[in-house]
Amino acid sequence: MDLKKCESCGMMMTRPSDFGGRNQKNRYCSECTYDNGQLRPRFEIREKMVLFYMKAKSFERRDAEQFVDEMMARNPAWQ
Repeated sequence: MDLKKCESCGMMMTRPSDFGGRNQKNRYCSECTYDNGQLRPRFEIREKMVLFYMKAKSFERRDAEQFVDEMMARNPAWQ
């Protein structure tokens, strides 16, 4: 399988379960979509990502928000 990158958050999608709705043609990952594969609203994804970076990288909230905003701005879903 070709490696694909989520167009919302940038996560690499390598397994069928990584794809939104378990559809390998979906441009978005399972973290950024509802169970049916539909993209979640930007504010929901942003908050999930901020919380992830606060926990995984020990970022302060403000730093995590800035990092996520810059990252999301580069991804096709949010341009």
